[in-house]
Amino acid sequence: MIIRLRVLNLRKENDIDRLRQVALLLDAQMKRLMEVLAKQSSELDKLKGGGDELQLALALLEQTQKAAEGAAAPPKDRGGPRGGGKKGEPKLQRGHGPTEQPRLEHVTLQCELDAADRVCPSFSGHLKPMLDQAEQSEMIDVIDIKYQVVMVERRKYVCQCGSAVETAPGPERAVDGGRYSLRFGVKVAFDKYVNHLPLERQVRNMGHYGLDVTSQTLWDQCSSVTRLYEATYEAIRKRVLAISVIGLDQTGWPDLGNPDLPPWQMWCLTAPGLVYHQICDDKSADTFTALVGDYTGTIVCDDLSTHVAGARAGPGITLAGCWAHIFRRFSEATASFPAAQMMTAWIRDLYRLDDQAATIEERGRVRKSEAPPTGPPRELALTSIPGR
Repeated sequence: MIIRLRVLNLRKENDIDRLRQVALLLDAQMKRLMEVLAKQSSELDKLKGGGDELQLALALLEQTQKAAEGAAAPPKDRGGPRGGGKKGEPKLQRGHGPTEQPRLEHVTLQCELDAADRVCPSFSGHLKPMLDQAEQSEMIDVIDIKYQVVMVERRKYVCQCGSAVETAPGPERAVDGGRYSLRFGVKVAFDKYVNHLPLERQVRNMGHYGLDVTSQTLWDQCSSVTRLYEATYEAIRKRVLAISVIGLDQTGWPDLGNPDLPPWQMWCLTAPGLVYHQICDDKSADTFTALVGDYTGTIVCDDLSTHVAGARAGPGITLAGCWAHIFRRFSEATASFPAAQMMTAWIRDLYRLDDQAATIEERGRVRKSEAPPTGPPRELALTSIPGR
């Protein structure tokens, strides 16, 4: 049998992985030779009474390793046209490093050679794993979504007397007795309202994974999940109404199925860190009263007559107009009543004072000291009027 050996020419070899394997093998071989050299030098030192040979060998090995590390290191940027080193020249973009992923789960994937590949291509010998030697790199992967039909078996239990039969509870579902799990319903609602994926688009996405479903079914799941949060909605509303100063606004919510019908009204109550929404039939005074109840405090809102009438029904409510709407009213009146420029200038001064404050508390102190309720800063406002 003739064995042909393949001689590797390191000067002409361009395969980085193969060169790295050769370097690792040479490094391991050098460590083994140094262990043998150290052992033999120790024996020679006992015979000759000196250790200069060992020290010299270790010094040569250290110099060799430093030279190898220097050769493998990337060259430093010394300026010039490619590096943008000259003054006034833009530096070339060198790319961005990997983004840290602290919220992702970090796992380890070990890649092994198959038994058929553990054969040396040069000597036909068996390849053995190198101790603590592995190439490491990061890879961001995706765990694909999978929908499956779960056959739920609820075990029944009976007493020996035959008078008591109990059934084990099953998993939670969005609809009692329904076919879809609660986790499924929560995902549908999350994708619709947080990721802004319409139900029809979710139907197509689920079809790619083998699930046949309709948008009406997905809507039923969202509706059921919504009812589970009714207690949370009411708790948010009560917490907002417990604050002394709140905001109130409403906007039209049209019926897309029949645009000729009057639109519903989306009412909104706001407070620091809290937002409450509710769709109502209209924006009447009765709806205002039903929404805020027996609230006591200040409500910042639009200057609507229905709001004024609703606040009149609640003696503890103080309405505070929105400066943006007040400014718009005076700005629209400027063409017919030039004196309205005085009011718009005062409002601009208030905005300027607000910009000087970093917090709400500081804004209140600035307002009290620079713009007290006793009167506006007339001299400052006059300088803001065009033509003066």
